[in-house]
Amino acid sequence: MIGLGTKKQKQNVTGAADVPRTVEDGSTFLYIDKRGKVRKRARPVRIIGNLLIVTGLLMLLGIGGWYGYNEWQNQQFVTQVAANFGPGKVDPPIVADAEATATIAAPTPLPPLNVPSGLRIGGITQVLQARAQEDTSPPVKLSIPSVKIDTKIVPISWKMIPSKGGGEKSEWQVADYAVGHHAGTANPGEPGNVVLSGHVDYRGEVFKNLKDVKKGDEVTVYTEKGQYLYVVTDMVIVKEEGVSEEQKRANAAYMNPTPDQTLTMITCWPYGVDDHRLIVIAKPYQSSASTQSEFVIR
Repeated sequence: MIGLGTKKQKQNVTGAADVPRTVEDGSTFLYIDKRGKVRKRARPVRIIGNLLIVTGLLMLLGIGGWYGYNEWQNQQFVTQVAANFGPGKVDPPIVADAEATATIAAPTPLPPLNVPSGLRIGGITQVLQARAQEDTSPPVKLSIPSVKIDTKIVPISWKMIPSKGGGEKSEWQVADYAVGHHAGTANPGEPGNVVLSGHVDYRGEVFKNLKDVKKGDEVTVYTEKGQYLYVVTDMVIVKEEGVSEEQKRANAAYMNPTPDQTLTMITCWPYGVDDHRLIVIAKPYQSSASTQSEFVIR
């Protein structure tokens, strides 16, 4: 008989130790296993604690791996943007002329459309110039087939929120489960800037794939009377969080009115971080026989 701790173990006829028993107060004690080694019975709290430590380490490894993978993906994306739209498109320097900021992105001539021209009107043969028929109706639907964006457009405005200086400042709303058309910006077919925005990782994620567009991709904006065809011409990514007020004003200049017809689409980047603004600019498609945007009767 061997006495250890607060309890005694008894050897059975085969020489194996009895199953260890905890004392009434729940304290741990030593026992001899079947191989004759001295073991210490751990408290349940200690077991749970060890499991929590292991779980925490696994979570840290998982989060670190996820963060590293996303950083690699973001770098790959920046490389793709430079290849598709040219260098200097991510965090470009502040342009002093705010109006120029919103218009410098339009290359001349326009890039070729990335889809066959026979498919762009969907079998509709009657094409009229925008000036030939008045259409001042707002946009109601957006389609970018190359990145599988097909969503309704709803009007959005702004709201006043407190500012750091004790006053108030305006903040644009963002539509849920739809693309928002900013109040006060142009309608398709009108000279000026048609400004659309949408969530990238929240309530519908309507612009989740906007970052994947390429120069020359087709963009169709539908109104109550017809549809307008645009061509992607540029993409710019600007830092929005943790920047100066001057930088924020320069970023907002992409929403300014333009002298020509422009379509500006805005969302956040990168996915899940949202500290940048991703801005895609498109210009009206022009056929060889036209110098104005084409309007298709629906």
